[in-house]
Amino acid sequence: MIFNIARFWAAVLLISFFIPAAADARIDYTVVPRLSIEGRYSDNYYNREKDYNLGKFEDDAVLMTVSPGILLSLITRNTTLDLDYNLNSRGYFIEREDDRFEYYNQRGSGIFRANILRDFSILLRDEIIKDEEMILLDETLTREERRREYIRNIGGGELLYRYGEEREFAVGYLFTIMEYLDNILDNSEKHDFNSRVMHRFNVMNIGHITYRHSIVDYKRVGDPIIGDLYEDEVRGRFIHSFTPRVSFGLNYGYIEMHSDGATSDNNIHDAALEAVYNITRYLTAEGRFGMFLREQYEREYRQEDGLIYRAGIRYTYPTLSGVAAYEGGYGSNYINPERLQYYDYWRLSGDLTYHLIRDLLTLSGHGYYMVNIYPDLLENRRDYIWNAGGGISYRAAEWFLFSLEYNHTERDSNIPGLHYAENSYLARVTISYKYSTIGKEREQKERIKEGTKKEEE
Repeated sequence: MIFNIARFWAAVLLISFFIPAAADARIDYTVVPRLSIEGRYSDNYYNREKDYNLGKFEDDAVLMTVSPGILLSLITRNTTLDLDYNLNSRGYFIEREDDRFEYYNQRGSGIFRANILRDFSILLRDEIIKDEEMILLDETLTREERRREYIRNIGGGELLYRYGEEREFAVGYLFTIMEYLDNILDNSEKHDFNSRVMHRFNVMNIGHITYRHSIVDYKRVGDPIIGDLYEDEVRGRFIHSFTPRVSFGLNYGYIEMHSDGATSDNNIHDAALEAVYNITRYLTAEGRFGMFLREQYEREYRQEDGLIYRAGIRYTYPTLSGVAAYEGGYGSNYINPERLQYYDYWRLSGDLTYHLIRDLLTLSGHGYYMVNIYPDLLENRRDYIWNAGGGISYRAAEWFLFSLEYNHTERDSNIPGLHYAENSYLARVTISYKYSTIGKEREQKERIKEGTKKEEE
């Protein structure tokens, strides 16, 4: 795996440095070193049901994270290369386990963009992550109380052809490697082949079409005979603008999923009408309504249909922005590689952000109430989930940012053992410094203009 990652990074760097040199172009750069120090407290880190006999949560946890990082951007007239690296040193202090330990995770990414011809451009990207996560192994979707370290590498590219204003065609490929370091869970390799077309017919009509074909190759730990997962997705969208303020659209999607050795295959159709109304310059209302049909092929054919809908309102202003929405439809979770669990849901949500004192002080709040219904489970599982939280951030200087956050999540279920509530508190300090040759050049040009005006006066 490491050899494949190194080889791809070498190719990206070679191409990204060769093209500017061949064009004999000036290279501007931006460097942003940064340091973030974060503390988080959770009173139910593993999201388990409260023990009323003890009268408290058993999983109080404190997480301390120190994250140094750096961003380097190289820019020429036709190319851009962004290199970003972040190292997180994290310590856990968990009451139930009487455990104190620490580990390091890393994240590095490289993104290269270039205009190779007048109408053609190319994008190459690669990201590598070394981290740990809570793994969902059981079929009840409760959080396992085990941490699994992994390495994930995501690499690929896209070729874009523009043949007019808002008219473009693109093809791309994405390769994802997932490798767990303890050799207990299934590793995987995922290949995504995708394409998209956007075509502006005239001022009033525009269309979008996307296609994706995915192959997931699982490296089995205990049973290498079980096969791979295949997915195909096609989506089309057509939008007609009656006026600059009112537009309507039609959206259709088809998804086909098949797994060798799976208990069932799934085909999903969904179609919806959507509308957008710009009430004022800052206020926009939007709506979406349609139906979905899920066909499940097991020993016996089974199908399920339902509604998909969304009604939302969005307010955007320099100092205040927010959105509120009521929506519903279907969702999915991978319980394990061979089983995809579907659920119906409806959700009411809202977000609000308020900027004070020339963007130095920012207040934010969010919340939602959600109901998930799992029709495939014999227990007729139904979950009621609600979340509320908010935060405040203060930029004391251009290089110094301090923020506080609070979040509460609660789930009630008709299945015993799936109830939980969690309160989490977070404090973060971020220090960063930006140096850019682009900024220096612009500053010098402004000074020259001001000096010229004074001489003329």
